[in-house]
Amino acid sequence: MTGKRLGWGIIGASKIASEWLIPAINAAADSEVVAVLSSDAGRAEAFARANGIGAHYADAKAFLADPNVDVVYVSTTNERHVHDTLSAAAAGKHILCEKPMALTAEDARSMLDACEKAAVVLGINHHMRCMETHLAIREILQAGTLGNIVLARVFFGVELPAEAKRWRAHDASIGAGVIFDLTVHDADLLRFLFGNEIGSVVCLTGSTGSTSAGIEDTTMLVVKMKSGLLVEVVESFNTPHAHTGLEIHGTKGSLIAEDVLLQNGGGKVFIEAGGNRKQVPIDTVSPYLRVVRDFNAAVKGEGKPAASGIDGYKSLVAALCAQESSNTGRVVDIPQ
Repeated sequence: MTGKRLGWGIIGASKIASEWLIPAINAAADSEVVAVLSSDAGRAEAFARANGIGAHYADAKAFLADPNVDVVYVSTTNERHVHDTLSAAAAGKHILCEKPMALTAEDARSMLDACEKAAVVLGINHHMRCMETHLAIREILQAGTLGNIVLARVFFGVELPAEAKRWRAHDASIGAGVIFDLTVHDADLLRFLFGNEIGSVVCLTGSTGSTSAGIEDTTMLVVKMKSGLLVEVVESFNTPHAHTGLEIHGTKGSLIAEDVLLQNGGGKVFIEAGGNRKQVPIDTVSPYLRVVRDFNAAVKGEGKPAASGIDGYKSLVAALCAQESSNTGRVVDIPQ
């Protein structure tokens, strides 16, 4: 496929697609959005008109038969990811799927197997890997600037937007709650930053009134990496005045990152050592553009997705183990 301009089709007329992925796909030099699929024909037509998309479908078979669609972006609700991915793989389409890739490890494994059998690329939209802040932090860690890492903490506190609350706060059957929304992100980010697998997790969850009964809106986790590093992770849907952040403390210095867990890719990173605080210069670039560029390169055989299907599987399994820990009150080892 080298040299070909890739046609992307969108499954699910979603806000994340219109706000983040479609602009990134169209901004990349080698791709464009050519079609959208929604189960509601009127919504598909309106979405296509609003986003300058040439073709719109309400019938999945017709959408997947469109010869202009090379790549499918699955942006439906969580419980639909497995069905939409399996259908796209059977049609020979390459797939970028939203996180979490599925709601069970078994479904996620079936997605991996189907894409391998069909010889199509599967990537998961763990976009935080592609933030310039996190790429810079990873380089700092790899350079040994902080010395031996002693401990780390992540704070991912947000207020869930009203539109997202329609299902993320109320419908357990489609993966509502913090664990499927935020814990999967943080699990992937920890694996990416430290270059190490998660070994075990203990998790407590709570609800502070922003979600329906039985659905967590707050989590506190202690994650133990295979290296032995301990990481505190705090996540919430109900903290409108909070800031997201990341701290990594080593024997030679500490890294403090502020407002680095949001979708726009901004934020600041500081290194503190010997009583001095120095800001790390970082450009702000849309992480989604890097997601798309890396995926396009993988389709052309020139690289691999920023987060592969295996990466998505491992972050999901870590989140499921956090859920198990919350349910049982035990430390849960992560299957390797």
